[in-house]
Amino acid sequence: MASEGAGDNTIANYSQLCYYGYIIYILILIMEEAIKKLKEANYKLTKPRLAVLRILEKKHTPISARELYKKINSIDLASVYRALNLFESLHIVNAEIIRAEKMYCLAADLHHHIICEKCHLVEKVECHHSFNKIKNFTNIHHRLTLTGLCDKCH
Repeated sequence: MASEGAGDNTIANYSQLCYYGYIIYILILIMEEAIKKLKEANYKLTKPRLAVLRILEKKHTPISARELYKKINSIDLASVYRALNLFESLHIVNAEIIRAEKMYCLAADLHHHIICEKCHLVEKVECHHSFNKIKNFTNIHHRLTLTGLCDKCH
């Protein structure tokens, strides 16, 4: 019996390692894509821009410029805003208004957010529609924010 539990634990650990490896791989792809977009538009990946990107890649929910600024001690708030404005214009980040504040998240994965109208809980909602397959259009970008009441507030 003891060996069965140990085997299950080994499989669980292996699965977890695979999952984290996949996440790291995706984050590397996101950073490479961001760097590629900057270079194509003749911008450099400066230290302030890299600092903003690193925080954004760790966040799984939208974050405001002020929250980003608080997490990055090495740059001023104006540099955070400049980086975010550039990233938004290059479609590296998506911006949406949440709780009357502009919030940012990486645009690499296709997802949206649902926001509780009462407590302002924000959750990620996966999108399975392939906008790249729309005929007669290129360089397609969109924004969609869902609102409702979470289970706690309902």
